[in-house]
Amino acid sequence: MLKFKLTLFFSLFFVTLLNAEDMRYDIAVSNQTPYENEALFLDINLTQLDHSQVMRFKFKLKDSDTYVAYQIGFKEYDNYHSLKHIYHYLVYPKKSGEVALQFELIKSLTDDDKVAYAISGDRDNVKGLEKEDSRVEIEPYVLNAQVLPKGVVLVGDFTLTNTLSRENTKAFEPIYLKATLKGKGELEAFELLEKSEKYHLFKQAPHVKNIHSKLGTDSSIEWDYAISSKESFTLKEVKLKAFNPKTKKVYTLSVPPYAVNVKTINKELLLDKEDYPTKASNIDWSWLGTLLSYLMVFVAGVLMPRDFFKLKKVVTKLSKEEIFTQKVEGVTTHKALLKILLSENSVDYSEEIGSLESVIYHKKRVSLSKIKASIKKRL
Repeated sequence: MLKFKLTLFFSLFFVTLLNAEDMRYDIAVSNQTPYENEALFLDINLTQLDHSQVMRFKFKLKDSDTYVAYQIGFKEYDNYHSLKHIYHYLVYPKKSGEVALQFELIKSLTDDDKVAYAISGDRDNVKGLEKEDSRVEIEPYVLNAQVLPKGVVLVGDFTLTNTLSRENTKAFEPIYLKATLKGKGELEAFELLEKSEKYHLFKQAPHVKNIHSKLGTDSSIEWDYAISSKESFTLKEVKLKAFNPKTKKVYTLSVPPYAVNVKTINKELLLDKEDYPTKASNIDWSWLGTLLSYLMVFVAGVLMPRDFFKLKKVVTKLSKEEIFTQKVEGVTTHKALLKILLSENSVDYSEEIGSLESVIYHKKRVSLSKIKASIKKRL
């Protein structure tokens, strides 16, 4: 700690010599050798040294692909000809090795007369402040970020919980998996479950929340999945390898495997098992009816225009859509409409299915008529 303080003192003294005598800037970080994606705190102090004039500061930490930064605090001490700014940042290195924090500072100089003139106007006659702007070059502050252990995808202190609605269901009737990852550290959106040929996976965008403060980042991700299938399947185990930079320990978060038993539809129950032949009479005249029917079909084929058959196909196709439309228009509840869409077993209605599930299971408000209108547009 003493060594860090001495190093910081000499670096600040060197920076002061590089700048003009009218101001100085001080830089301090909580950790010069963080791990990749580990939080560190950065403080920037800007101090006016020349008290003979009015001074203003405009400062920011530049954007970069090698780090992300969040301003979590700011203080200004504006005494007469004695200005001081203190900026507080939360920084996450996004790569290992050297990471250069880059700054931008604009210094403005003016005098009391110009300030008095600028503030003399009323709200309808605002006057601009005449000032002289100059850019102050600040040397980048270089961090040496450490490499994470192999396979680590999360950095921080997290917990992962999950609930499955049930492990027994009927064919094409969905089950629901909800999972929550939360703790200390920054999180970015990613998918927890992968698609599979064994089942249909309906999902919403992960809900990510990051709250940055002087204590670090409190974060969470919530996933909501609906899964349906015509036969039994297994949800594979999900493992997330994490690293806690405070304890320097690797740990694993997981969602256990789930064997889902699906009760399939017995197709034999849908078919007739007995034949019901027509009653026989003393003389079998059925051959005559068959012959007449063949003759009628032949004559109709000769006399009817070919466009008639094309029209018949179109009408048949439209009648199927009309049947589906009537089913959709006939339902009066969100649950009934969800059952119809799931029975179609089509990804075309995944957006409407997601809206219905958000109403039924998450108490969101989406009108039934609005969802029906969205379905009709797809027909």
